[in-house]
Amino acid sequence: MVASVPDALQERAAAALHDVDLFGVATVVDAAGTPLYDSATALLPGARAVVVLGMELFPEVLALVTPEKVMGEAAARELYAPHIDYQNGRLNRGLYELAKVLRAEGYKAIPLSSQGTPVDARFQRAILSFKHAGEYAGLGRIGRSSLLITEKYGPRQRLACLVTDAPLASTRRETPDLCADCAGDCVVSCPAGVMAMPAGGERYAINKFACCAYRAGTGACSTCMSQCARA
Repeated sequence: MVASVPDALQERAAAALHDVDLFGVATVVDAAGTPLYDSATALLPGARAVVVLGMELFPEVLALVTPEKVMGEAAARELYAPHIDYQNGRLNRGLYELAKVLRAEGYKAIPLSSQGTPVDARFQRAILSFKHAGEYAGLGRIGRSSLLITEKYGPRQRLACLVTDAPLASTRRETPDLCADCAGDCVVSCPAGVMAMPAGGERYAINKFACCAYRAGTGACSTCMSQCARA
């Protein structure tokens, strides 16, 4: 049977991403009436899909990231930065390889890198929410830490996105609430105390500004990822 154009395109797109750990597609129409829809269509009028890529963050590296550091010491926590840089590089390569495939077929593509994508500092809000795109793409659900929690890696992934007008098929599916039976290890262990147990139907309760300030002041923090019961 001859594949339809969208199916063949989907196959070529997937082939360009052979070395990424997570791949999903959120169709823009599924997100109608949400900030994700607004963000995607503002970036690219006529956008049809948001492709989400992810790379695993190694738990043994995350475990080294502590806020304490002695002046001049060879701190193991500093191994986190090159680890992130490498995973960012692989994500960005995937984004641009995918963009080349789509653009060669006559479609438009806007890569949103895992690092350096614009953020509105007034609200600590990205120009497009990668975690919400990941949720719509069926990769997982946003948990109490406000991070995307996947069945395979828990919260331990870097994400990147690509907005396109290509007619890619959605990978959306029902995903379990992996925080449902958890006592809230991420909330209890947060060294900055910026999280609380959510109430009133909320999925998370976090002071984004305090979290950002703490990470900037200490250089790095990954406690909510390393202490997650799903990590």
